[in-house]
Order: sequence, then C-alpha cells, then structure tokens
Amino acid sequence: MNDPYLTLGLTADADDAAVEAAYLAGIKRFPPERDAHRFEALRRAYETLRTHRDRLAYELFDTTPPQAADLLDKAAPIGASRRPEPALFAALLRGET
Repeated sequence: MNDPYLTLGLTADADDAAVEAAYLAGIKRFPPERDAHRFEALRRAYETLRTHRDRLAYELFDTTPPQAADLLDKAAPIGASRRPEPALFAALLRGET
C-alpha cells in the first residue's frame, strides 16, 4: 500500500478538513474517467485517513513496510528537485523518517 499521506499530499498533522480538501482536489485532477488507477488510489487513501480516529488507527496499527515509491516520493517530492539529499535518503532507508 502506498502511503496515504503521500497519495493525498498531506502532512501527518492534517485535520479532517484538510484531508477532505486534498481528496476533492485530487479527484478533480484525476477523475475516474481519465485516470481510474490514480482515482482508486486517492479513494483508498481518503478512506484510510478520513477522520481523526481513522488516522490514529492507521498510525497505530498499520504494519505494512513502505514501498520503494513511497521512499522516493518522500526523498524527492513532485515539484522539488528530483535528486534527494543523501542523508535524507539514507535515513529513509533506515526507517528513521
């Protein structure tokens, strides 16, 4: 599973309104008719983080390891320089960030 925070473009301290706003903005950019795969990823991420209780459950009980794509997205987010800082990338690989 991709990190739902990265999928929606949120930080870990986002509130319910920010989660909903990010989801609505995402489905406007990627409607199901145009990009069904991306829309499904947005829907899954929104369902995972919809309420404070859902976000807390995700933080406490999700044990899936991060995927390589998640590590790369954290190291070099879209819009930023595509070359990650070596120290940040090493910390991500160690699971420190």
